Amino acid sequence: MYTLTFVDGLMPRAHQLREGETVIGRAPACDLTISAALVSRQHARIRVDGRRVFLRDAGSTYGTTYKGQKVTAETELAPGDVFSVGPVAITLTRDVAENDVLSEKHQIFDESATIVKRMDQLDKPPEALGSGPAPVVAPATPKTEKAAPAANMAPAQAASAPAAPRPAVTPLPNGERRSGLDRRKSDTGRPSGDRRSGRDRRGGRLLRLLTEIGKTLVTVQPLEQVLARVVELVFEVLPAERAFLLLRDSIDQPLTARVMRSRDGSVPAKVSISRTIVNTVMHDKVAMLAKDALYDTRLNESDSIQSMNVRSFMCAPLWNRNEVNGVLYCDNPRSKRFTTDDLEIFAALCNYAAVAIEQARLSVRLIEEQRRRERLQRYHSPGVVTRIIKDSAADGSFVTQERDVTVMFCDIVGFTTMCQHAEPQQIGEMLNDFFGRMGEVIFEHDGTLDKFIGDAILAVFGAPLDQPDHAMRAVSAAIAMRAELARANLERPDNPIHMRIAINSGRALTGDIGSPKRREFTVLGDVVNTASRIEGGVAKPDQIVISKNTRDRIGHAFDVRSLGGFQLRGRDTELEVFEVIG
Repeated sequence: MYTLTFVDGLMPRAHQLREGETVIGRAPACDLTISAALVSRQHARIRVDGRRVFLRDAGSTYGTTYKGQKVTAETELAPGDVFSVGPVAITLTRDVAENDVLSEKHQIFDESATIVKRMDQLDKPPEALGSGPAPVVAPATPKTEKAAPAANMAPAQAASAPAAPRPAVTPLPNGERRSGLDRRKSDTGRPSGDRRSGRDRRGGRLLRLLTEIGKTLVTVQPLEQVLARVVELVFEVLPAERAFLLLRDSIDQPLTARVMRSRDGSVPAKVSISRTIVNTVMHDKVAMLAKDALYDTRLNESDSIQSMNVRSFMCAPLWNRNEVNGVLYCDNPRSKRFTTDDLEIFAALCNYAAVAIEQARLSVRLIEEQRRRERLQRYHSPGVVTRIIKDSAADGSFVTQERDVTVMFCDIVGFTTMCQHAEPQQIGEMLNDFFGRMGEVIFEHDGTLDKFIGDAILAVFGAPLDQPDHAMRAVSAAIAMRAELARANLERPDNPIHMRIAINSGRALTGDIGSPKRREFTVLGDVVNTASRIEGGVAKPDQIVISKNTRDRIGHAFDVRSLGGFQLRGRDTELEVFEVIG
């Protein structure tokens, strides 16, 4: 599965690509809409053909760039490649399913002892790790290796599942050093013969790691950029040749390989990681250093072992707040091997990476909630918004459903005539002031502001949340709106505004309605049409007129008088209406 990741404004976004063509641009009709400046209506096109992805410019004004050059012809992209659409940098990523990466066809070797360390005790001296030596994973033969409990098992299931065998182990000496070509060389400026101790070298790498991971932690970035940076740090502080980051979205989801890299930046071919090792690391929350190899089941045991590509590897969990969300894995060919110090550095990196990943996910959730809140605040009062965010669906959408509601229409009397004798700027300022004042009153009564229609306001009470007293709220809001307009007219005695309000109650269809690309909360049904007819054909300036349906719901809570029956357009019977006095 290929995904495009980028930041639109301050919002990290991700878009999953489908087979075929995806159009990127500013126009709402595009498959991927980006609202940033300098992005053309149709800017670029991405074509997915099986396992290959191609990019071409769509005739944009400012061009599409890839590797610093403008794209002039269709160009093939690889996972990890970055291209720019206007000012927006977009990264192509590919998630690989767990079953395509993890394999049972691995043998673990016990050369120079396999090291297993608990993640919560990495900073303690060996004598503080409990009684007895640290455990070592014993070699498993190709035909007898058993899978550890699945990483996504429930705790009770995992406890009862058979674990991979791990006899007792001895750690490598603390003074262990790589020799020959494996030894790192650097000009530190020391006199000849004045060498740093292993502890000094480890401290220097730790300091460098903390500095770099700190930059990642304090910077709000899309999750994919955080994952890529974690893998880059593996290559910067460790002698790894390949690195893999596997992640899951939640405890009950399978792993996916989110980043797979070789030191030269390429994507390794024919990736295979021991499922037993990954499951053990995640279940037991341990960091592991060992050697393993992928064997060929088509050969007999002796030939298979001879054909193995033995690699030194390290694997540790991405563990934060008692929840393991993935693993980080790196390895080297047979000619190199990792040391105890490398394992300490690697485990520290995993601990910080887990925090950075959680922060990236939290940032997305916070930004999404803010966007939800801003969207909802266009329609609802702050109190209703809080209840919706707490109780409604995670994406803030409203399921279309039938509800008993009260609908209010309000408009300005003589608005067309006013527009003939005033400048557009004056009309705009007057409408903004009027809508602002009336909207606040509606929100104070926990009404929902459906929409502005020219100079009119459509509001609904009783949706999206149940309000048994929705008719009472609507009439109270109308009286308060009339009082607020009177106060506003005192501020402009030369240009007073008059309005009329109509209210009707009944069953209506409410929820998010619209096209797949644009949906908005609204209310539909005869109750809405009738309220509109009352407002346009019955209500007089400064009048609040309610239907008999609303009158029946409010009882004697308000002083009203009957206006008699009216034949409204579109109805075959008369409708009795009432004026609200106070």
